[in-house]
Amino acid sequence: MIFESIRLTNLFSYYGEQDIDLATPKPGRNVCLIIGRNGFGKTSLLNSLKLLFAGVHYEPLRRAVQRSRMPTVKQYVLGVGDDWWGIMNRRARSDGQTRCAVRLIWSEDGGRVTAERSWHIEHDSRNGEESLTVTTASEIFRDEDAQQFLDRRLPRDYLYLFLFDGEQIEELAEANRDVQQRQMERLLGISSVDALREALNTAIGRWQRNDLDPQALADLERMEGEVRALEAERTALLASRTDLAHEMENDTAKLRRVGRRIEGLSAFVRRHDELQLRQHRERIQAEKSAAVDLVSTRLARDIVLLVNPSLVARALERLNRFLGSNAHARARVLDSLLDVLPARLFDQPEFPVPDIRDSQRAYYRYKLVSILEQEADAASESRDPAFGPEPAAASEAREQLAAYAEASALRSVRAEELRHLQGLAAELRRVEEELLNVGSLSDEERRRYERLVAERDELQRNLDSKRKQEWAFEKKSVELERKLADARKHAEEKRSKVGQNRITQDRITTARRLGALFAEFKRLRKQEQRSQLEEAINQHFKILMTSHRLIDRVELDEDFGLHYRDANRSPVATGNLAAGMKQLMATSLLWALSEVSGKRIPVVVDTPLARIDLAHQEGILRHYYPNAATQVIVLPTDAELDPNKLALISPHVYRAYRLRNRDGEHTVAEPVDVADLLRGG
Repeated sequence: MIFESIRLTNLFSYYGEQDIDLATPKPGRNVCLIIGRNGFGKTSLLNSLKLLFAGVHYEPLRRAVQRSRMPTVKQYVLGVGDDWWGIMNRRARSDGQTRCAVRLIWSEDGGRVTAERSWHIEHDSRNGEESLTVTTASEIFRDEDAQQFLDRRLPRDYLYLFLFDGEQIEELAEANRDVQQRQMERLLGISSVDALREALNTAIGRWQRNDLDPQALADLERMEGEVRALEAERTALLASRTDLAHEMENDTAKLRRVGRRIEGLSAFVRRHDELQLRQHRERIQAEKSAAVDLVSTRLARDIVLLVNPSLVARALERLNRFLGSNAHARARVLDSLLDVLPARLFDQPEFPVPDIRDSQRAYYRYKLVSILEQEADAASESRDPAFGPEPAAASEAREQLAAYAEASALRSVRAEELRHLQGLAAELRRVEEELLNVGSLSDEERRRYERLVAERDELQRNLDSKRKQEWAFEKKSVELERKLADARKHAEEKRSKVGQNRITQDRITTARRLGALFAEFKRLRKQEQRSQLEEAINQHFKILMTSHRLIDRVELDEDFGLHYRDANRSPVATGNLAAGMKQLMATSLLWALSEVSGKRIPVVVDTPLARIDLAHQEGILRHYYPNAATQVIVLPTDAELDPNKLALISPHVYRAYRLRNRDGEHTVAEPVDVADLLRGG
């Protein structure tokens, strides 16, 4: 694509019809200079080209008008008071003219193309009517079809690769890594994949709102989670019950074996009252078991303190005497002074004037601490050597023991329960001895009999405890089964409701798969372009950066993040780069992006040397603009391109203009000879 001419009609600072001939670049002479002072129409020309290709709906173009907020399409066309006068030339509008337009003629492989975008704005109009026409050698496209034709030639995402200004380079140079990555994705056309994914997510959200009950899905997931949790709890409980059943079976078998041995040893018993003794023993055992259960549930863990009131009283008396002693009080005061006084005396203001020296302060601190420690040791030595707990522990012990000093009623009840249990145990031993003595057992058999009886009683207690545990497991199992049945019922009801929207759910699933497919396509596309882009950036940066080699290599990560390396492959922090070097890097990036994009579009640059230091401007003029594209249109200010700098680029200039604007509303492009510019004309 080669721009041949552009016509601006009542657009921005151009009044009436203003034609600028841009033909025809040649190999080695591809630069067209359009020089003008600030405010003379350079930016108006650049924005007119952007308007032609993108239209007023292009947000970046409207956002550049007002930094605080972006005007609407209507406000951009018609104006917003004194903040923005609109796209139409103010003088033309005040003269009653109603039409403004931009027309571009270019040549391409298929022939010549004429594109014109125009607006009809009445004097009191509240809207501007826009029309777009593209004419080729064989067809005429209008409005939407014409916009699609332009998008095929220069996609809107690529617009800032080819039509940009120095401020854009500065913004790209100073942008953080995330912003740079997003801009590179947009400029390479990858961001359109994100637009597709966003459209899919929007459709998914609409289907979920209109056709699905999100709360039903959430409730179903929660209910299914509850069912799984209850099933897991039931499985664990079943395992515990199985283990307990095995243990009880083993204990019962052991109890039978012990019982048979006891009966074998008792076979020699032949007294007439043996039956009565056994019956009496059974009654006592039952009564004792009940008493044991009662005591085990009611008796507190602190039984020792309850049954020893005299011990509690003596302990309290000893603690009170210890805590109330002068030695204790003196020791506490000295310990407190030792913790606080040295620091407050020597380290905190106010200090004497004149202040003592540090060596004196250290000496007096040492002496004070030594005195306090000696007094504290003396106070400690005066305590009772047989009873010297820590004061804090003594206070806590006194508080705990005080509760037991007044527990006489509870103590009497517990003591009576214990005495009753002791009586039952004594009676049981007596009966056991009588049963033992009724036969002709030897001493060895008697001792064996006693061991078996003790083993039998221990087994019986364990078995009774496990029967209680089994009953608790049974109760819990019944409750779990009830909860599980209810949870399954509610989940099935909710599942039936959700199942009614299965078609919608399938659509959502398909859309999500497409989203994942687009994400994978984006990843592969980035991977494909990354190495090509990385090589292009390094090639162009080494051409432009001639003063030093702080950066020897630029690397791109998989997300297009820029990382700088020196000659030793060590990282170079972005914060260490000067503003001029960052702008050279941004220029290299734009240069590389335009190459990788595959588009052969003329490059138009406004204020090309903005904020680039003198040491690097030569590289820009010598190497970038002559090689950036087949046709490069440069819009510098007079100050940017003095005769010395002009001499660097003049061999590549095929056409030059100087913009005149006597009042800010009448821009005129006057052809000038490069030789006159070199002479300062």
